[in-house]
Amino acid sequence: MKFDFASIKDFDKHISLSIPNYDGLVDVTTSIFKEYMPPHGVCVDVGCSTGKLLKSFQNITEGEYIGVDQVRMCDGYPFTFYEADCLTFLTANTKSIDVVISVFTLQFLGNIKRKKVVDELRRLVANGTTLIIAEKVFSKSARVNSILTREHVHQKRKSFTDTEILDKDYELFGSMFCLDDDKMIEELNSIGQYEQIWQSYNFKAWVVYKCQP
Repeated sequence: MKFDFASIKDFDKHISLSIPNYDGLVDVTTSIFKEYMPPHGVCVDVGCSTGKLLKSFQNITEGEYIGVDQVRMCDGYPFTFYEADCLTFLTANTKSIDVVISVFTLQFLGNIKRKKVVDELRRLVANGTTLIIAEKVFSKSARVNSILTREHVHQKRKSFTDTEILDKDYELFGSMFCLDDDKMIEELNSIGQYEQIWQSYNFKAWVVYKCQP
């Protein structure tokens, strides 16, 4: 049985408890957004879940806000919402987008679809879009990866039972396809110029923008 995100009662709280310093990721993502989102610009969140991030952005500056997700995770969104996968939306999109948010979204795509989505993100960034992306990655060293994973599980035990942790890990097997550090950097390089902006255990985030000549 695959993990059902829509079945979680308080999804935002669940994610905050599952990823240490998730609030720090939200803070730095918001700061990057403030810097790169022009007045009356367009911001798209692919894999927006409950839309909490976009809702907070709407209070910062006027603009067009678009959320995309395969699952409708709340009754109503205060922005334009597309119940579709990110590839379908990005391929069909003809808008000029100023900021794209992708927070722990690509890791749930299979290899073929992920490459196609990366191609679309590369196209957007080449046209001036700023991409803020977060992903879980595997460390180069198996030993270091084991240490980080063990400590992450230790932290999660403060909020979840051992059974809940093991069940979720089992349900995510076959649904989550994380890259190792080298592959992630290779992918980012193919999209544009990037800077790492956040890290907590094996969770990382970057801002990606158009390469300067």
